[in-house]
Amino acid sequence: MNFERGIIRRWRSKESVPWEVGTKGSGNHIIIPAGREFESSVPWWARWYISRDDPRFLLAAMVHDHLLEAGTHGRPQAAAEWYDGALAGGAPMLRAKIAFVAIAFRAVFKRVVK
Repeated sequence: MNFERGIIRRWRSKESVPWEVGTKGSGNHIIIPAGREFESSVPWWARWYISRDDPRFLLAAMVHDHLLEAGTHGRPQAAAEWYDGALAGGAPMLRAKIAFVAIAFRAVFKRVVK
């Protein structure tokens, strides 16, 4: 994947990215357009473990943000896609699993204010 610094947000994709949501063979294909800006949010206390600029996690962050901001998927599904994106981006499996647990925990227990 090719990413560069964004104009408004921290990162931006330089090319369109095809992604299959869900299990392989689900048929739920999306295209994340080139120029898609996104954040790679990592709490300050966890940055010693995962850098928000680690290129191995940028695909995960982009897929996660795209699904949430498109309004097509909820936080738990976006967290699962983050994990798949981390592995597809070349992140170490153990590091991706530990980060996924934190993201999924937040997805389930985040207080929604309306």
